[in-house]
Amino acid sequence: MSKKNILQLSIAFILFLNQNLIFSQQLEIKPYEFITTSNDTVQAERGTFKVKENREKAFSDSIQLSFIRFKSTNPSPSSPIVYLSGGPGGSGSETAKHERFELFMKLSEVADVIAFDQRGTGMSDKLIDCPYKLNVPLDKPLTKEDYLKITTKNLKKCKSFWDSNDVDLSAYNTTENAKDLDVLRKVLGAKKISLWGISYGSHLGFEYIRLFEENIDKLVLASLEGPNETLRLPSKTDFFLNQICERAKDNYGQSPKYPNLKNKITEVHKKLKAQPIVVEIKNENGGKTKVGISEFELQLAITAIYLRDPSMSKQIPKLYSAMYKNDFSEIAPMIKLIKQSISEPENPMSFAMDMQSGASESRRKEIRNEQKTSLLGDGINYLMLDWIEELNYFHRPEEFRKLKENNVTALLLSGKMDGRTYLSSAIEIAKSFKNGQHIIIENAGHNLYMLSPVIGDLVCNFFKGKELNISEIKLNPVRFE
Repeated sequence: MSKKNILQLSIAFILFLNQNLIFSQQLEIKPYEFITTSNDTVQAERGTFKVKENREKAFSDSIQLSFIRFKSTNPSPSSPIVYLSGGPGGSGSETAKHERFELFMKLSEVADVIAFDQRGTGMSDKLIDCPYKLNVPLDKPLTKEDYLKITTKNLKKCKSFWDSNDVDLSAYNTTENAKDLDVLRKVLGAKKISLWGISYGSHLGFEYIRLFEENIDKLVLASLEGPNETLRLPSKTDFFLNQICERAKDNYGQSPKYPNLKNKITEVHKKLKAQPIVVEIKNENGGKTKVGISEFELQLAITAIYLRDPSMSKQIPKLYSAMYKNDFSEIAPMIKLIKQSISEPENPMSFAMDMQSGASESRRKEIRNEQKTSLLGDGINYLMLDWIEELNYFHRPEEFRKLKENNVTALLLSGKMDGRTYLSSAIEIAKSFKNGQHIIIENAGHNLYMLSPVIGDLVCNFFKGKELNISEIKLNPVRFE
């Protein structure tokens, strides 16, 4: 190599290091009046700092990240507690405005609590939305192949739009997100941070463990999404649906009872697969709207809307019993909602994050095989698996998808009635935590933090360093309608 080339490489390397240093030092903290959706007001702080957008490139733009800090009332606060939102695409600052605000305030008795807006979310710099909407006809039943064709075509248009506007989607992945977290730790001047998250927030937490285990004080994660579980297994969705059918037989000793629900569900899907239908429903203007319903559209509605929490899954027996009698009037508005949602362009941040997390080759093969016989197909993954293969998108390396055994002091929480992130997967994840405690919550779903004061107290006591003499929490069941 010539002296000239060596000099050029040296300069590039120095600039690369300086760029990282400069971005990481630009912390600004300002007073901030934080107002919740219930009009509760608290004096907080808004912090901003800059990071490289893409650390894998020698030269990359900077992006500004934002957080809200609720200062601790404790004279000797523990390590800062950083909240990791779900999604991907959820905003920490927005989450704090809703029902979890109470828990944010409780935790501020222990330490500073940081409502962090991950890159591309909330008050952090956002990506440009794709301007191209899809034309999804409400009045026609569409197959999976129909959706794959129109969405793939639109995503290619969106990708061209983002490329022409210098939007670097490759920079929006969970590894970059985890590295942002460690820059946050540094700018806060903290030797260690504690993490508190849910769903995709747990997925991000696992990546932080892989990269920065030594920088974690304590960890609380709920509704666990493992490193290789962005795409769910259809067999686990079927198992969860069978669990609903079993519970609905006796309906917790209440009425109505549904002794033959599984047979009804099977028959509904069989008939709809053979003959999609069109139904009329009332619209917001008092008129009528026709809604086409295919089996795939029903699978999407059930997995996207009804499986997450008992507050929604309680409707499943009633819905299928009605559809068994050819009454689709209650499900049709939800199918309409699904169609309208799909018509909107993909959120660039959440799309990029999910696509890059993806799944290992063996898991993709497993999903392909299982969806052939699954009642709900691959509906829970929407079209993500097909997009990964059709679009040849950026993909995280295989080491990203492996959760190593670790020594993190951790509290892991799972709901038995969570139809998005399954208990059986969480049990396997918990085995990697040598200093972890996995607490299973009977009758809880995906969004479990605020279901009972017992859960909030448990989280607070854990962060206070108190011993938890509990292995399971039992909540009252939600009766099926």
